[in-house]
Amino acid sequence: MESDPKTSKAKAAVGSVSPLAGQADPGTPGELAAAVAKGLASPVRSVVASPRPVKGKAARRRLQLPPVSQAEAGDEEPLLAEPEDQEEAQPLPPLCASPMRGMWRNEKVALYCDQVLQGSKAEDADEAMSKYLSEKLSLKDKWLGVWKSNPDLFFEKYEEASIPFVGILVEVTCKSHQNLASCFKVTVAVAEPFSSNIANIPRDLVDEVLEELEYSAPLLEVYPVEGQDADIRDIALALEVVRFFYDFLWRDWDDEEICENYTALIEERINLVHGPFFPRILKRRKGKRDFGKTITHIVAKVMTTDMVKNLSSDTLLQQHDDLNLALDSCYSGDIVVIFPGEYQAANLALLTDDITIQGVGKREEIMITSEPSHDSFVVSKADNVKLMQLSLIQQGTVDGIVVVEAGHLTLENCLLKCEGTGVCVLTGASLTITGSEITGAQGAGVELYPGSIAILEGNEIHHCNNLRTSDSSRSTLGGVNMKVLPAPKLKMTNNHIYNNNGYGVSILQPSEQFFIVAEAALNKGAASGDKKDDKMLSKVMQTLNVEMNNNRIESNLKGDIRIVTG
Repeated sequence: MESDPKTSKAKAAVGSVSPLAGQADPGTPGELAAAVAKGLASPVRSVVASPRPVKGKAARRRLQLPPVSQAEAGDEEPLLAEPEDQEEAQPLPPLCASPMRGMWRNEKVALYCDQVLQGSKAEDADEAMSKYLSEKLSLKDKWLGVWKSNPDLFFEKYEEASIPFVGILVEVTCKSHQNLASCFKVTVAVAEPFSSNIANIPRDLVDEVLEELEYSAPLLEVYPVEGQDADIRDIALALEVVRFFYDFLWRDWDDEEICENYTALIEERINLVHGPFFPRILKRRKGKRDFGKTITHIVAKVMTTDMVKNLSSDTLLQQHDDLNLALDSCYSGDIVVIFPGEYQAANLALLTDDITIQGVGKREEIMITSEPSHDSFVVSKADNVKLMQLSLIQQGTVDGIVVVEAGHLTLENCLLKCEGTGVCVLTGASLTITGSEITGAQGAGVELYPGSIAILEGNEIHHCNNLRTSDSSRSTLGGVNMKVLPAPKLKMTNNHIYNNNGYGVSILQPSEQFFIVAEAALNKGAASGDKKDDKMLSKVMQTLNVEMNNNRIESNLKGDIRIVTG
């Protein structure tokens, strides 16, 4: 078990799987099924996997998968074979509700900057977190929690998408902390009744794993359960505060760089996760298949030979009638080919592997609609994802119709009918859009965050900024919006940006740096077809990392191009 608290930062990603906040006690199997359907309880109650071998007495257990023919027959989900005396784990109890989810931006700023960090420098952040945790943990020396551990501890082979974590109900013992490292570890033991999110996990295996770990677990992987006293709710909040810090506010290089005002930097980062996006992807990257081959997934109700006549004879194929299942089966390098129809897929918000999703036929005939119960529609975090010849129709989701959180996403010949915000490219991410149409966004059609990169070529962006608001800064948004410092890099060629309620292109700056001269130069460039011999325009463009050629920017309610200072 790692003792370095900075290793715990990496471990926090395992512990950052969303708590089952506010769930009701599942009770009977029927009630459990209903709870799962409502998203209140963990659906992983039985699993197809190969458990690691158990030593000693437990080694005599013959845990095997059923014959392949039975699994392929599709009668019901295969289970691990188990002896008659195997104790089945009970469902996990509900976790403490998550008060952080309802906090406003200013409440988070006050909590982290004034209460926890208290003016600490970056190199002292670990100590400040340790002190904060120690004070809360001293409230109670024993309590019940769910240890959300890495499945690698328990299984030799398993589908990562099906087992995000192995949850075990444990009794936690908090000892007095003599040093920084010990504050990030606790002593745990299996609590009664034996409970897990995996019904048929062997009790002996859990006991052996804990023995190997000397009954010690990373504190940030343990989540207090409901039904205990108020002190436990305070501990649950403290743990969430620290997880959030290491997951979203801390950067690995923070303690290596000189920062005069670290709390001010943390406040800026809090503002960033309170934008129209919030890092949601906790799914791990699969990478390539073990045997190195890629698969083409055909998504259609029925597959005919005519559908695949243009594919080479050595192409490996899988057919699905459900887009969600196709995405769930993908590894890096795979291609998903979608035939005309209307589809939904929650897994579009979990794009972590380099795949291509391509429609066959007219893009208007391949309609992918969002699920209204989800916050996100398409979220990409892979190095290279491509969406081609598709219609994305946003219904009910509030985040950007497409959010590029990291890596690079390509949209080619796609139709994006927005209902919430438009396409968002986050800091450090990049986007290429060609031959596509974006319409109906409540904010800007394309929104670029500081330090992002976008190439827009041959697109139509129109009728965006449909959000009725008294916020003057938001009313300026229209076709394309850039947030400066550090400036995004934007290259625009042959785009038509028109009939937007704000400006065609808006550039948001925190202070007045370019004033009227820069704005006049930009507008002159747009009106004159972006003549490169205009020295002033060229200078402004270089400063802003903007390259614009042969764009038509017209009929936008507030004007064509505007630099907005805040």
